[in-house]
Amino acid sequence: MTNRPLGVTIVSIIAWLSGVFQIIASIFQILGGWLITWHAILGWFGLVVGVITLAVGVGLWKGNSTARTIAALLFGLAIVIAIVSIFGAGTIWGAIGNSILPLIGLGLLYTSSANRYFVE
Repeated sequence: MTNRPLGVTIVSIIAWLSGVFQIIASIFQILGGWLITWHAILGWFGLVVGVITLAVGVGLWKGNSTARTIAALLFGLAIVIAIVSIFGAGTIWGAIGNSILPLIGLGLLYTSSANRYFVE
């Protein structure tokens, strides 16, 4: 396996941080909702997403192509949600702002050095 490209390292670390923050926020949401309210149910969902995000970060770090695919799908979903938000209460500037990191992440995961890293 070749050395991990800097872009993949950056995306992995961002995934870890995102997963940790998601888990912490979800725990507070679950406890604040007294475990059985609608907010607590959303907190449980967020907790699962946070754990998956942590696992994807580890997979990216190790060069797992499945983790790369999941990360790409999540980035794509985030971009679609940002664009769709324009038609709701969102603004075009909000959509652009919410799309920047996923676009950068996609770009970093599909550079030529990242392609070599995930293929081997």
